[in-house]
Amino acid sequence: MSDRRPVRHLVRLAALLLGPGRAHRGDLWPGLAIDRLSGRVRWRGRDLLTLSRFADIVPPGMARIAIVGSGPSLARQHPERLESGATILLNGAASLAARLPPLAVAVEDERFVMRHAPMLASLPREVPLMLSAAAMRALAEHNADLLRGRRVALIDNLRRPLGAARRDLDDPALDGILARGANGAALSRDPDRGVIITGTVAFTALQVALAAGPAAILLAGIDLGNADAQPRFYEEAGKAAPSGLVKGMPRILAGFALAREVAGREGVRLSCASPVSALLGLGYDRDGVLD
Repeated sequence: MSDRRPVRHLVRLAALLLGPGRAHRGDLWPGLAIDRLSGRVRWRGRDLLTLSRFADIVPPGMARIAIVGSGPSLARQHPERLESGATILLNGAASLAARLPPLAVAVEDERFVMRHAPMLASLPREVPLMLSAAAMRALAEHNADLLRGRRVALIDNLRRPLGAARRDLDDPALDGILARGANGAALSRDPDRGVIITGTVAFTALQVALAAGPAAILLAGIDLGNADAQPRFYEEAGKAAPSGLVKGMPRILAGFALAREVAGREGVRLSCASPVSALLGLGYDRDGVLD
């Protein structure tokens, strides 16, 4: 069963009246307006924030960026061993921010915001956010003041871009933005112009990290294969929210396989801290730094 509020289902149905090519405008409704050209964001007719660039949040040329998800494996590891100020925390990994100050917290699923808005509200104001339009709207609905005065970068979907119709990834207009691979896989080389959404925010964060050109990227708590079997590290047994990862796993793994190819060509070392991650089957190196 979906955990979206009933009003969101009504909004989605109304958005479908625009046609499948523009139904994603419903992510903004009601109340959010984003001007991609100026970066100006308004909420219910009032100025809310001006978007930041990803490069202003994740500086280029870092020694290592860690992308930390909320997979069950992290419950048996020591994420505090990671460098302060060098991590992108995903969804429930935001709960680590007090002991592991991050570069940013990334959320693209509005349902996570609806379930865990208090967790995001507890983040220090100096922590930047990377948010999809839907997640931004959901957080503004909870408390718009959480976004005012904060650095926020927009996770925009290249397939369903804000202010434009849905498009195919073989569109020639995307030739200068995308790296393309087998099985329809693609990733964005310019996240400020949009990213490829696969169904896990970990892949979005990986596109942002690759664009910053660090020497190494470590993926922690990105298990993928046990999403329906065990609760996330911050959840209690029997109270885990449903996961959509299993259904989209072929698409997700194709994206991560392409990312490994791109990183190899560019001399970026990709490694995985999870001992049970599906990424290990793609040839990602195992790093025991958190064990």
